[in-house]
Amino acid sequence: MAPELHSFIEEHAALSQLMDQVREGYHTELYHKALDTIAHELEHHFLYEEKYILSRLANHITETEVGPIAKLKNEHNIIRKHYQEAMVLFQNHDPENPSQELVQKMGLLAYLLKKHIEKEDHYLFPLFSVILTQEEKAAIAHDVHLHTSTRKG
Repeated sequence: MAPELHSFIEEHAALSQLMDQVREGYHTELYHKALDTIAHELEHHFLYEEKYILSRLANHITETEVGPIAKLKNEHNIIRKHYQEAMVLFQNHDPENPSQELVQKMGLLAYLLKKHIEKEDHYLFPLFSVILTQEEKAAIAHDVHLHTSTRKG
């Protein structure tokens, strides 16, 4: 695995553990934390993958209608949709009596994220590590570092 992708994998590990907890059942604080964490993932992690990795992968895989680029973007969009639905349910729920719909939606969202993480960590990132040039990998690391350091500052 390219070292330039390690930060993505570290974020995946933490998110995966949180999603395991979500799948265990309803807990208001846990759902709140999970939705906040997922929002961060959607705003940053997914964006970094799409902007910094997939844009460079497109130099090597020109087909964007099918294949790994299309698959990854499609999964991101499905997760975004389910996140929005879960957020609406959570914002309107009764903490003392959560709906079965909310519990099911959170379980589905956790499942989708875990499967997505598994695909990226075990299939896509190793593929990217082989396909991308060393210069492209270095540029990814630089771009992510630059973006995260300007956000913190």
